[in-house]
Amino acid sequence: MKNTITRTLKYLGTTAAAALIATAPLAAQEKEPLKIGLLLSLSGPAAPFGIPERDAIQTLAAQTNAEGGINGHPVELVVYDDATNPTEAARGMRQLALQDKVHAVIGSTIGSGTLAAAPIAAQANVPVLAPNGTDAVVSPDQKFFPWVFRALPSDSLIGEAFLARALEGGAKKVALFYQEDAYGKGMHDRLEHDADTLGFELVASVSAPLSATDVTPQATRIRNAEPEVVLIQASAPALGASFVRAAKQVGLDAQIWAQGALAQQSFIDASGEAGEGVNLIMIANWADPTPDLQEFADLLTAAGTPPQGFGEILGANAYHAIVAAAEKLDGDFSGPALRDALEQTCDIKVYTAGFGCYSADNHEGWTAEAMLPAVIKGGKFMQP
Repeated sequence: MKNTITRTLKYLGTTAAAALIATAPLAAQEKEPLKIGLLLSLSGPAAPFGIPERDAIQTLAAQTNAEGGINGHPVELVVYDDATNPTEAARGMRQLALQDKVHAVIGSTIGSGTLAAAPIAAQANVPVLAPNGTDAVVSPDQKFFPWVFRALPSDSLIGEAFLARALEGGAKKVALFYQEDAYGKGMHDRLEHDADTLGFELVASVSAPLSATDVTPQATRIRNAEPEVVLIQASAPALGASFVRAAKQVGLDAQIWAQGALAQQSFIDASGEAGEGVNLIMIANWADPTPDLQEFADLLTAAGTPPQGFGEILGANAYHAIVAAAEKLDGDFSGPALRDALEQTCDIKVYTAGFGCYSADNHEGWTAEAMLPAVIKGGKFMQP
């Protein structure tokens, strides 16, 4: 048992979390642990998501263990940094599933990472809670479908809510700035497909790599197209902020709507004055929290990791789903048992609206009710 406690403490890095683990009741230290792998982007462009995801999960796991574990079983976390790289995500899944023998995995932080890692998880019979909206991640057409569950609304649902909000003022000329991956391309394809149906013209659609820092040429092309509304489909706060700053620099005078992935304090900080007035949709607003969300914020702050955006919410959703499934089991945390329990799970603790149920045919779980509008005012996300 000593090795298990040491491993858990190693991966629950904050002082507060370690203290909670150290004081966990003895009963929760004597049974075999539930081992959860965290396949997250702790470096690279998606680190602003991956680090909060990790911090939230660590804090919640510490709380679980301090309260006696899951039916007396402690939670043990094994962390792997995929560096925002799909190839590294596949390598990490192989290590977590085959070497570390985890019972479930939360990750990868980005959709392309999950798509690379999910086939390996399926082969190893390890259920995955995916903190990404990429539609293909939970598509029934995928061979790995039985093993992957989503921890937030899908891009299709988010995109539907996003477009409805952005177009409700009657805009007819729309431009898109998107990042060059599955997440960005999905919105590009959606706009091309829905333009006629929704009654708008896609006057410009430009992209940039996830790691781009200077997108002035892209902002200039969009300005020259004279759109009424500009949509930003980017998940990296640095990329989104680069576009917002470039848009202001080149005199782009149009309403800007950003996807919920940018609803993070780091996006506001990096955007500076250029971010004022940018509209978003988001799944939770730390500036205007519900009582449950405030309680979660207090827990994170006490652990030394105050909330910064939605990464904490996604990590919490995924963690609570695994715990809710594990609580149905009598210590049988095998992959098939956990997967079957997840497919019967409705009663998970969440900090936003919009969760329904998982089932054998539906691994989405979430609805568009989770999406809320916001606007940046005075350096904060505020209600419009």
